[in-house]
Amino acid sequence: MKILAIIPARGGSKGIPFKNIKLLNNKPLIHYSIESALNSKIFNHIVVSTDSKLIKEKCKKYKNILIMDRDKKISNDMSPTEDVVTDVLDKIKKLKNYVPEWIFILQPTSPLREIKSIIRAKKTLNKSKINSLLAVKKIDNIPGCVTNHRLRYVEKRVSRRQDRKSYFEESGSLYCVRYNFFIKTKKIVEKNPFTLVVTKVESIDINDNEDFQMASLIVKNNIHD
Repeated sequence: MKILAIIPARGGSKGIPFKNIKLLNNKPLIHYSIESALNSKIFNHIVVSTDSKLIKEKCKKYKNILIMDRDKKISNDMSPTEDVVTDVLDKIKKLKNYVPEWIFILQPTSPLREIKSIIRAKKTLNKSKINSLLAVKKIDNIPGCVTNHRLRYVEKRVSRRQDRKSYFEESGSLYCVRYNFFIKTKKIVEKNPFTLVVTKVESIDINDNEDFQMASLIVKNNIHD
């Protein structure tokens, strides 16, 4: 199975300036995703796509990855990840004459992603009729929407936790899409994607300083393997 890993890492970030290279326990944030990809040993190529010279410099220490320049027009807050994937696929086909069967997207904002989850994802892809897979985490309470300061549950609230349905949400730590499906639809996630359940710790997605502090405490206290 030919698998490509893409780590999208733009320089701009409103929440935390240069978030992707901010030091987490003395290591740039993006290094966690690069190392988990390398140590999984399942990828033919690992690509860091970035518009930042600083990020490029921080990634040059790794010899077995490709660092690709990303155009500014697909590097803003509104740029969809699908545009980045298309850009990388075009470039790697020209550069390496390489067309993958599967594409894994590893967001650098998920530094606690476990290597075993990447490997589990690959094994899951051997199942038939899967076009996309994403990591999900279980949520403990019934979700809902707030309208006019009132919480409206998606279903009737049940007080006993044991009697509630199980709900899940995207963890953001891992997305996988079949190449042929992506080329046809330009979508990373199909209507009813296959799922890979991961832990809450693994699902920490760093978007602000509070998330960063939480991840830092976990790493420093060796809660994460």
